[in-house]
Amino acid sequence: MGKLSAEQLSELKSLLEQRKAEIEGRIDEVRDGQSRVDHARDIIETRGSVERQHSSDREVDLALSDMGAVDLARVNAALERIENGTYGECDECGCDIPFARLQIEPQTQHCVACKSRWERETAAVPTARM
Repeated sequence: MGKLSAEQLSELKSLLEQRKAEIEGRIDEVRDGQSRVDHARDIIETRGSVERQHSSDREVDLALSDMGAVDLARVNAALERIENGTYGECDECGCDIPFARLQIEPQTQHCVACKSRWERETAAVPTARM
C-alpha cells in the first residue's frame, strides 16, 4: 500500500467537506444559531428549575452540541492534514492508513492496529457520531 492518489484525496476531501456541512447544520439546529455559551445560558434561563425532566433535557441538548463540536474539530483537523500533506498517515505509528478505512471514517488519525490497541489499553468505547 502506498500514499493516496490525487483522485482518492479529492474524494476524501469531498467526504470531509460534506461531513463538515452536515455537522455544522446539526450544531446550528441544536443550538438554534447560538454559541455554546449563549445556548447553555438560554436553556438554563428558559427551562431553569421547572422540573427534573428539563435538567436531563439540558444535559442531552448540551451533550449533542458538544459531540458535534468534537466531530467538527476532527473534520477540520483532517482538512488541515490534507492541506499540509500529512493526511492518511497514522499519528501513532506513521504507517499509511488504508483508503477503505478513510472512506468509512475520513477524519480518522489512526490505523486500525493503533486504534484497536488504544481501545484495549484504555477500555474505551468509540464515541458515536452526532
